[in-house]
Amino acid sequence: MNRDRLNWGLVLLFIGIMWLLSNTGTISFHWFSLWRFWPVFLIILGVNLMLPRQRIGNVISVVITIAALAFIGYQASKPSNSWLPIPGMHVSYQDDDADTMDEDTTGGSKTANFASPYDPTIKQANLEIKGGAVAYKMKGLTTDLFSAETKGRFSKHFLQTTKSDSVATVNFQMKNTKKKKSWDLKDDNNEVLMALNEHPLWDIRIDVGAGAVEFDLSPYKVKHLTLKGGAASFETRLGMPIGETVVDAESGVANVEIEIPKTAAARIFIKSGLSSKEFPGFIKEDDDTYVTENVNQATEKFLINLKGGLSSFTVRRY
Repeated sequence: MNRDRLNWGLVLLFIGIMWLLSNTGTISFHWFSLWRFWPVFLIILGVNLMLPRQRIGNVISVVITIAALAFIGYQASKPSNSWLPIPGMHVSYQDDDADTMDEDTTGGSKTANFASPYDPTIKQANLEIKGGAVAYKMKGLTTDLFSAETKGRFSKHFLQTTKSDSVATVNFQMKNTKKKKSWDLKDDNNEVLMALNEHPLWDIRIDVGAGAVEFDLSPYKVKHLTLKGGAASFETRLGMPIGETVVDAESGVANVEIEIPKTAAARIFIKSGLSSKEFPGFIKEDDDTYVTENVNQATEKFLINLKGGLSSFTVRRY
């Protein structure tokens, strides 16, 4: 048995499994927390150098490697508030465990409140929202950088915020999305209400497998918006573009409605299979491209990229 090849194979297998489980929403694995555990890899290396290359030594080496990887997998699934991924970065973490949630006696659901504090030095903010069958709504302003209130029996979330220099990253995700059973999205007890600070330049990414998204982003400065979903419904209103504001929407079977100001210049590129499309007020350049009259002269414009299978795409001007 080649012990070195086996141990490195276990490390690669561990990374692959963690990556797969994280992408499918089965676990929440925080990759940039691995820096805390780099001494573990030194321990694995030291054990391999010390143990004899005989049967018992090989067995002990493999057992220690598996135990070390299991320890890392468990610890990195919920990072501590105290670790710093890179020098100068501030990290905060908030979870809606049972002891932090309030029971809603009117419907048997629970509520939880989340907030990322605002720092005036923040010039750019990246927001990533990932969840399952939940009605996500965003409207209004907050004095925090990001605030959210969750309501429902199944919609447990966590909030993680990092800051490096003038850039903040907000990660708001549902826990164990694969375990959520079907329920009615029209039920007001199953929703997330959110608000953003108006000062930073926002890059927003929304990834919901099956859910409803109703976002009024018109009060915010949005530089990039990504909408991704399987069987989802997206309704989004934007304010005026900041330079070239990019909107990317990709869906399987979904309804995507985007509203932009009537005076804003825009170009739409659509690539779809059997999707329907409705772009009132736009000029058709070819089968894939639609534009406003002033798009070529405008320095500030929307670049809207739509991609879907069996979806309905609508871009309106308000």
